Amino acid sequence: MSQGVIQGSMREAPLPDIIQLVSQGGKSGCFHVQQEASKARIYLKDGRIIHAVTHAGEGFEALMEVALWLEGTYRFEEVVPDVPNTITKPNASILMELGRRMDEWRVISQKVPSVDLYPASTLLPGETPHDVNPREARLLALATGYYTVSELAELAQKPVLTVAKDLYGLVMAGHVVMKGLRSGKPPKVEAPAVEPVKELIPVSTLLGTAPASGPVTPESREDETAIVRLQAPPPVSQMRGFPENDEPLPETVGGGVAGVAPAVAAPKPAPAMDDPQRMVKLMNFTQRIAQAAKMVLPEGQHEMVNRLQAKATQQIISGDGPEAVKGLALAISRGAVDAGCDADMVRTLNTHLKALFSTK
Repeated sequence: MSQGVIQGSMREAPLPDIIQLVSQGGKSGCFHVQQEASKARIYLKDGRIIHAVTHAGEGFEALMEVALWLEGTYRFEEVVPDVPNTITKPNASILMELGRRMDEWRVISQKVPSVDLYPASTLLPGETPHDVNPREARLLALATGYYTVSELAELAQKPVLTVAKDLYGLVMAGHVVMKGLRSGKPPKVEAPAVEPVKELIPVSTLLGTAPASGPVTPESREDETAIVRLQAPPPVSQMRGFPENDEPLPETVGGGVAGVAPAVAAPKPAPAMDDPQRMVKLMNFTQRIAQAAKMVLPEGQHEMVNRLQAKATQQIISGDGPEAVKGLALAISRGAVDAGCDADMVRTLNTHLKALFSTK
């Protein structure tokens, strides 16, 4: 039986923030999320996200579909979930990725308002643009006005958000327009060529050395054929660079989308509350971030920057350290998008912020 219900609009409160709030309470239950005819269910067990399902599938990618729903509603119902465990990533990385994709979609949707619209190329027959990359060129060939954005994604076997990114650049360049009705003819789609499977040659054969003696186990076979063996990742430095997207945004004359991808954070060490010099350095760094942001953003957004900097300073005092600094940069970028700043300004802002993190 239901024990408690939380509901509201994603316009008023971003879904990642609501999920985080519920998960911190260690609750178990189901988020029912809906935008128009699209529906999703997100399951939590003891505060951890374990499963998601939409009409298109289930698991992590089903959860990421919700990133394109900015106007929907949510309703959390406390129940004991009886579903498979299809999501194993920690909540922090899931919610950061979900928030990143939502931020990207806020910008993309200025030119590609819906994945149900029909992209149509504006090029003349036989015309070949010289300012597009190969992936955009393939997408242009398919953009005849016959398929929607989501259908093109299925056709190209790419995530919807990836296809929408490319279409954003093509619309900005004037190569594509978005139509509300189906038009044109189905494009000719060539089946992708399947490369033959190549036999792996042991490294010992290439080097002319004898292979290691003993029985061949899966681990030893992997070591024998691997040029570079998998090793544990190096320890995370105190101040990593500004996070990057898993897949960089396309570089075209039309622009592209300013997006910042939060890196999956390693487990944080215990906060160093007894190092005042380190805290002063971090707080000085937040001032540099705020100054860089104010150089780009209009004066009306300076109060937002000041507010976020004050919050980051308080987090540093509480022991969050470098995570608070990186969070400040991400929050300013997200705030610029939410405030309606255009794509060029957001891209310039992110360039300035990344430059700060790349300096020693």
